[in-house]
Amino acid sequence: MNPRMRGTAGILTLCLLLSGCWSSSAVEDLDMEVAVALDSVEPHTSGEGQGNSATGSSQESKLACTFQIINPTGVGGKSAKGGQGKKSDMYYNMTATTDSVFEAVRALSLRTNRQIIGHHLKVIIIGDQLAHTRKISELTDMFSRDNDIRLSTLVLISKGQAKKVLEEAPPDQIPAFLVDNIFKNRKRNIRIWKPLNIAKISGYLHSNTSFLLQNVIPLGKEPLFSGTGVIKGETGKLIGYLSPQELEGVNWLTGNGKGGVLKAYDPDNHSLLTYEIKSMESKLIPKMTNGKLSYLVKINSTGRVTEAFTPHGLVLSDSLLSKYNHMLEKRVEFLVTESVDKLQHNLRADPVGFGKSLHIHHPAEWKKVKDHWEETFSQIPITYEIKILIEEYGASGTTTD
Repeated sequence: MNPRMRGTAGILTLCLLLSGCWSSSAVEDLDMEVAVALDSVEPHTSGEGQGNSATGSSQESKLACTFQIINPTGVGGKSAKGGQGKKSDMYYNMTATTDSVFEAVRALSLRTNRQIIGHHLKVIIIGDQLAHTRKISELTDMFSRDNDIRLSTLVLISKGQAKKVLEEAPPDQIPAFLVDNIFKNRKRNIRIWKPLNIAKISGYLHSNTSFLLQNVIPLGKEPLFSGTGVIKGETGKLIGYLSPQELEGVNWLTGNGKGGVLKAYDPDNHSLLTYEIKSMESKLIPKMTNGKLSYLVKINSTGRVTEAFTPHGLVLSDSLLSKYNHMLEKRVEFLVTESVDKLQHNLRADPVGFGKSLHIHHPAEWKKVKDHWEETFSQIPITYEIKILIEEYGASGTTTD
């Protein structure tokens, strides 16, 4: 090959290497949605400036879809003038009203010259009024089909209007990222349910299995995790709530808690005992006795004393620690019993896995009751065996008898 041909080949090779991606877009030309809030439409809500509804759609079928979009030039915490970033610099919300989530996304194209992309979507929050009347599968269908949206996107319920959760956040924070990251505090607080993403809830919905979704509400300028919503497997809709205390009981029942605090009070003098959970595990054991089904729930935990308001500065002794173990066990039993009673007799739903345990241990019996399991579940007797072990009790008051 002569030198001229070699030179031409080299130039062509460099052009190929330096050409880049033909479909790339500058980040400044994109709108990156990081959260979506779905609400029912308030009566007499004006559609001005919002997406058009499908022809013939009723008010009841409409959705108010609020999209949280981050400003790529503002998320670094600095404004364009070099000062500290403000909320308006970091993110903004856009709402479209229609009967189709996908149409709502495209309706935003009437109001912005930038392309909306969902690659970075973190959370989907569903308002309770909408979740009571519409199936969760319908509300999340578009997100599960869209190739641009990750199935790891988390889904939550909001007792009230979901869009309000996205309206406020502490300084220099974005509500979508804040809600997403609160789940990281499960080791610190037992009143946080396990995060459920699109992929996981799709499995529950397709199998008609009841499940729990974390409830998040606005508290001033901050989001607050407050119990869970209960999604009925048979209908795929929200049927009620578990309070923060009832969620605490469910985490003990299922062993899903990663850590947190358990408080108990001495019945003799009402002094406070605070126990830090280091580990917990639970087993739901189905038993068949003379053709009758019952359950034994075994719960074990180890932890440490973090506060003990003992009277008159009494040192922690072996006998007192034994008493404390018993106090904590009774407290866990109360929490678990309260939660199960509500699930069995009020909500008549099994979102915690009793049916799954029966399916594993007694598949023949499961086949008999699976078509009406939650009705059967509401009548099953349940007993508890709880073991709490205090392994540590701090540097003070360590004297034993």
